[in-house]
Amino acid sequence: MANCNGLFVEYNKTIRLDNDRRVKLRVKRNNLRSRISGGYSIVKNLDKLEHLMEFQSQGSYVMDTIINPEDPNDQYDLDDGIYFIGSLNRDDRPQPETFHNWIIKSIKSGQSDYEINEIIDKNTCVRLVYSSVDGDINYHIDLPIYYVNSTNEPDLANKKDWWHISNPVKFIIWFEDLMESGFKSEYILKSTSYEDEYRTWLNDIRKKDHQLRRIARYLKAWGDFKKGDMPPGIIMTILAGLNYVPNDRDDVSLKDTLIKINEYLANNGFKCLRPTTPEDEDLFENYSDSKKEYFKNALNSFVVSAKKAIDLSNQKESSEEWEKHLGKRFPKGQNIDSDTKEKRAKGYT
Repeated sequence: MANCNGLFVEYNKTIRLDNDRRVKLRVKRNNLRSRISGGYSIVKNLDKLEHLMEFQSQGSYVMDTIINPEDPNDQYDLDDGIYFIGSLNRDDRPQPETFHNWIIKSIKSGQSDYEINEIIDKNTCVRLVYSSVDGDINYHIDLPIYYVNSTNEPDLANKKDWWHISNPVKFIIWFEDLMESGFKSEYILKSTSYEDEYRTWLNDIRKKDHQLRRIARYLKAWGDFKKGDMPPGIIMTILAGLNYVPNDRDDVSLKDTLIKINEYLANNGFKCLRPTTPEDEDLFENYSDSKKEYFKNALNSFVVSAKKAIDLSNQKESSEEWEKHLGKRFPKGQNIDSDTKEKRAKGYT
């Protein structure tokens, strides 16, 4: 049985966001926060607004499941939530579109940033498309906008579906709890007060890179390589979390997790249920039959190759099975059978 765990270790180094790029993206995100805050102070005075505004990090950047895209021209996707604090119920507060307009006006009123190429007002967020950072990073920042009152259950400002509860911080906590990582919601909600404790957690826990984070990255990199109608990162992360099978080897863990994902989807009518608010929302609900079929076929094919890769004795042949689904970034194995390699390691040949 070929052992490709070492190849996955190298592959993970390739797809995982390195610290230099992480710092660059964080600096740009923080610069945008400053720009929006400065612009909002102007808009707030002009429009006589009374709402307080805060930012909360969210998404794969915080969870460290963000990946380097295979195509260098593709964009990194950052998510940074903007929260308006108030006490108005849904019927009394302004429409979601109004909050979107406030943010766009704040961006345009703030200090100029030549790197912003485009502002796109999507239904669920305001997206800023940037040019590259130091020539090696193309990225966009999505700004989902929320309204939160004393119930501490944020409402997402969705221009199409109006207000509905959405709590991305709880999703981060759900994922971290699966790994028993010791993550606290206060690291995000009260970041200033818990800055030192959060930094310690980052260095002592997250940098150890739990296997589940790697499995989520592998699934997202698979989707990035296949393109087409593959699901977005949040679905890949949920499927990984719900079906994760630990193992000392990443290749075996990925194979067993893929099998469980296939069984999970087959047994529950091809649904991916969100584990946090809005709880039990099926993220495949709006998928067409053709999109579902595309993913089913891709998943079935990956399961077949994963099983074959584990059963093969030649590491090069095994790596070629993984490469079919993970792309050329997956390293080539040695053209040697596992039995021969094991004998050589023991000094028999």
